[in-house]
Amino acid sequence: MSVPAIPAKARECSGLELLTDRFRMKRLARELCAAMMRIRLGGGGRGHQMTRWQLLQGDILVGELSEYGCDQPFFLARFTPGPGWESVRPLFEALATYRGPDPDGLRFVALAKPLQDLGLTLAPVDGQQTPLQLFKDCMVRIYGAEARLRY
Repeated sequence: MSVPAIPAKARECSGLELLTDRFRMKRLARELCAAMMRIRLGGGGRGHQMTRWQLLQGDILVGELSEYGCDQPFFLARFTPGPGWESVRPLFEALATYRGPDPDGLRFVALAKPLQDLGLTLAPVDGQQTPLQLFKDCMVRIYGAEARLRY
């Protein structure tokens, strides 16, 4: 079995160049995220509102998320609790503590499953997008007044 030849450019690449390439990729991801935010803001003009979401359990308002930025792959949002927040707060707080190795994913499932079983949805305030079901169509993590949303 023959080994493919390594291109001369790759052979010349130093560890510093590889590190620089990784940095460029992170920078590219940030620039892409910023471009997406400008598009969502209507061309980057000031005064435009990012997507606002209502976190609902049935008809009960758990809280509202107002997007304000991006930390790829998550959208950053401010979280304002609603009347249904206190009943689900301990579950979100437990999920917020999730960190560290979890090779088989069982710790995450143990924390997320109770939230998934509540049937929570994210509905856009403007009604222009379809509501999203938590842990099926999107992921939300809430840390006090801040939230991270991926959909």
